[in-house]
Amino acid sequence: MANLQHIAHRVFRNVNAGHLVADYAPAMGVLIDLYEEHPGFREWADAVPGSAVEKLLACMVRAGAWDDPRWLEKYLARVHVGCDATV
Repeated sequence: MANLQHIAHRVFRNVNAGHLVADYAPAMGVLIDLYEEHPGFREWADAVPGSAVEKLLACMVRAGAWDDPRWLEKYLARVHVGCDATV
């Protein structure tokens, strides 16, 4: 089970320290909002290990897709594939 609050704390701390690019902050914000607003995403996040959420974040940032709900839907539907900006 992913602990989204713990992941968010680490992400924001590392962005503030300059260890992660700033794009991680809005991506994490989107995931926090989704967790609160969409039961399907909440179920997924509660069922996967934290590393799956961290991979999702990395893929979102790499693809520049934190503001693209269609990208996220496709990613979650095909989560077994690698991180591909064209998901």
